[in-house]
Amino acid sequence: MAWILASSALMIAVAACGPGVGSAPNERSAPNEGIVAAEEAAEKREDGTGAFRTHCLETHVAFDDPLVFPSRPGASHEHVFLGNPTVDAFTNEETLLEATETRCDGGTVNRSGYWVPSLYDADGQRLEYIEPLIYYKTGYHLPPESIVPAPAGLQMIAGNATASTPQDVTATKFRCASWTTDAPQFDPGDPLDHISTLPDCDEGDILEIRLVFPQCWDGVNLTSDDHQSHMAYPSLATAPVPGTGSCPDSHPVAIPEISYNFEIYVTDDTGPTTSWRFVPDPEGAPGGTTLHGDWMNGWSEDVMRRIVENCLNDTRDCGVGLLGDGTMLRPVPLD
Repeated sequence: MAWILASSALMIAVAACGPGVGSAPNERSAPNEGIVAAEEAAEKREDGTGAFRTHCLETHVAFDDPLVFPSRPGASHEHVFLGNPTVDAFTNEETLLEATETRCDGGTVNRSGYWVPSLYDADGQRLEYIEPLIYYKTGYHLPPESIVPAPAGLQMIAGNATASTPQDVTATKFRCASWTTDAPQFDPGDPLDHISTLPDCDEGDILEIRLVFPQCWDGVNLTSDDHQSHMAYPSLATAPVPGTGSCPDSHPVAIPEISYNFEIYVTDDTGPTTSWRFVPDPEGAPGGTTLHGDWMNGWSEDVMRRIVENCLNDTRDCGVGLLGDGTMLRPVPLD
């Protein structure tokens, strides 16, 4: 996987822009405080896809899940929350937008809720998710021009917290950074040789974890009873030619492919990766069996529109935080 570092270019604040497009319930405070000018340009991608990435750092750990166990604090297994520090068991689509700060690039332009289960090593030490990158991409399967902004208030879950056998690699992906492959790829810098459980990565290697959310929406429901049925994965394109898949007729609206991406260094202290476990992994099952994550849309609608139109529809590589129009999200300070 090609990991892209945040730009170190000198940035200056830009004047506040006009109001966002649409009804914009997300625009609770001046979002442009989180937008700055950058000297770096968003270049066209050679593979014909579009990509945008953003950092959202750890904020807290809690036994909460406001989608699965709303208003029931402590009812869930342990989750690590990223970005929005206010997310707890009582969070809903309205209170999500009341956050006055976040640990994401751009600050309050992105009040989204992101959470995943805690990951522990064999000694019972939690493995921190350091500098996670959240991807918003066209993905390799759908035509870039078909992507539209995710609607305000959308909520969804990827993966299965109660899985007893390994999940499909469409959603849950693991690989060692040292791996190489001769198989056809959409992008050689992003090899798709993942497996669905934690691999045996050597000490000194890096374990890469990717959780991919479905990107086909039914166009009606912002959530569903299981927080998954209103969404679907597209049919798959075949490498090396992207964009030949499609959304099913039941879920015809293509939104950005959202994925959570983590890198964890394998050291003597962490022990072997095959001994690591997510909190819900059942005894006797391979590590990684229950990888899952939740997402609640808390983006400024104007910024989401700019990401889609400038980066995804226009097939540009917007790196980390670039908005494709000469501006970028103000980088969050990295630990």
